[in-house]
Amino acid sequence: MKSIKEMVSTLNCGNMLECIFGLTPADVRVYEALLQGMERVEEISEVVGKGESAVYKSLQRLLIAGMAYRIKMPLQGGGYYFIYKPAPKEKVAEEVDRVIQELCVRVKKTLEEFLNDSSPWLSGLRNVQ
Repeated sequence: MKSIKEMVSTLNCGNMLECIFGLTPADVRVYEALLQGMERVEEISEVVGKGESAVYKSLQRLLIAGMAYRIKMPLQGGGYYFIYKPAPKEKVAEEVDRVIQELCVRVKKTLEEFLNDSSPWLSGLRNVQ
């Protein structure tokens, strides 16, 4: 696991999305394919150079993260298939901003606890001889 200091020095859009949403680099490539207008698993698979099962897994993670949604499309002879669409970049950016703001608040609170010796993990260290 990279430290936050390391991440800040190498931060780009892809690894930011990986970190905030718990995605893999392949998931980010699938999201990029969706942004380029790819909708079906077969075409996404071809563009990103991954098998269809890997693309399905990436799409699942994107759906869970709220970065994509799917639409059920009917087939002529009965049945259906899904197409996938990206969540708007603005929505994704809002969620990134929300998470970063929450992180900052929690880090500041934890830092205050550390400085005031009220952090729960410090109590265990006080008993160490």
